[in-house]
Amino acid sequence: MQFRRIAVYVGLVVAAALGVLIYGATTVPDGCEIADPCGDTSRRIVSIGPPAIMLLGAFGAVIGTLRTWSAGADWRRWFGAFWFCLVLMLVFVAMAGTLTR
Repeated sequence: MQFRRIAVYVGLVVAAALGVLIYGATTVPDGCEIADPCGDTSRRIVSIGPPAIMLLGAFGAVIGTLRTWSAGADWRRWFGAFWFCLVLMLVFVAMAGTLTR
């Protein structure tokens, strides 16, 4: 049961980050590309939004790890969710870095 809760948590965090990424990428003004100066707001949404969501998700996984550890249960799954969120945050940061000139 705990694995399902962790999988749903990580899935929702990743879905939220991808949703913000897709929203930011699709709201570029007409006749403008995301790397152009007119796409500045969309570039900021894509650059800051998904990594911030993944970082908050990692902090939530740390809280889950500490709560599970203090209850005496198996905490390693939550710790794995923490590392998964951190790695995906770095992936999103690297993707955002390709948008800057």
